[in-house]
Amino acid sequence: MSVTPAPPETPDPAFLNRLRAEVRAALPQVIALRHDLHAHPELSGGEERTAGVVSGLLSQAGIVHETRIGGTHGIVAVVESGEGASGPTFALRGDMDALPITEENEVAYKSQNPGVMHACGHDGHTANLLGAALALQAVRQTLPPGRVKLIFQPAEETVRGADAMIEAGAIKEVDAILMLHGWPHLPPGQIGVRNGPAMASSDTFKVVIKGKGGHGAYPHDTFDPILCGAQVVTALQTLVSREIPPVSPAVVSVTMFHAGTARNIIPSTAEVCGTVRTLDPQLRKTMAERVERVIAGICAALRCGYDFAYTYGTPVTVNDARISNLVRVVGSEVLGSENVIELPEPTMGAEDFAYYVEKIPGAMFRLGTGCPFLLHTPKYDFGDAPLETGILLMAETARRFLAQGGLRPD
Repeated sequence: MSVTPAPPETPDPAFLNRLRAEVRAALPQVIALRHDLHAHPELSGGEERTAGVVSGLLSQAGIVHETRIGGTHGIVAVVESGEGASGPTFALRGDMDALPITEENEVAYKSQNPGVMHACGHDGHTANLLGAALALQAVRQTLPPGRVKLIFQPAEETVRGADAMIEAGAIKEVDAILMLHGWPHLPPGQIGVRNGPAMASSDTFKVVIKGKGGHGAYPHDTFDPILCGAQVVTALQTLVSREIPPVSPAVVSVTMFHAGTARNIIPSTAEVCGTVRTLDPQLRKTMAERVERVIAGICAALRCGYDFAYTYGTPVTVNDARISNLVRVVGSEVLGSENVIELPEPTMGAEDFAYYVEKIPGAMFRLGTGCPFLLHTPKYDFGDAPLETGILLMAETARRFLAQGGLRPD
């Protein structure tokens, strides 16, 4: 949808005061939802209960929505302005899935599903998005012309959910999109923003090294795939240190090495797997060749064959400056400029939100959680304190986007 940019929109103190009141009114329900989701985490593709709870709350609030989007448990809800269907469409996205980690927190809402927990804070992301939906629905009659789509996405951790939602039409006719991600390195009440690359691409490789097995006492009669694999692991580290310019961040990490069945047998095969991450789409295109070239050379030198597979995963998450700048402006007004932190560098983690911003302008911002434990660890907890800040920022950014008539020129 093409939208003609409007003149700069000034803050609306009366609206913001009402929005704050609506957010505070919704907080007990949002906190209860987060606790419920944290206690009942579900892995990627299996978010049936989570989606059911969210759908039930949307229905109670009278928010129009569709379920089972993307072939599994995706939900797309819409809050439309009381001024009608004309105007831009802004999307807010939250993810719902958990991780295969055993929780070590001792809290009343500790995970009741053994071996599964919300170690990345998606309970908080979903609660924030539901809170934004409730707040926007409450003030919809005074929203500027347009609509806000709320995308509750499954399967982020397997980086399969975003593509499925896009294929199902979740961002059809959407002008721009925003997400937040809990960030333990900032305290509650602060947000982190940056333009351009925010998170890395994430690709994977697998090589099966084919040697000639034999007795461990007679290595000269074998082509040892373990020795070959060990040299592959070491040599792959030179790709970044000796081939990639220091100003172009990249990561090559070997994360799996499987071989052998007994201490006195040299096996015939070894399997080596790993991850490759970059912030430069052009550099990314060269990495498969670089990795295979190293593997091929070492295998040839040590008389081994190999089978090589390289799988492209999520692309680089690139924040559109227009959306990030809007978050900066809104954040400064809502939180105070001292609580809007410029993130000095991107991270080498990955997010399938990258698929959305390949298609339409968008951005992610970091929401401070202040948790003393890192993401993807058994004691990470999104917490309740960040919720009010996240809901306010998402809802007011959406309203401001509608008020300015959509995207502004660069």
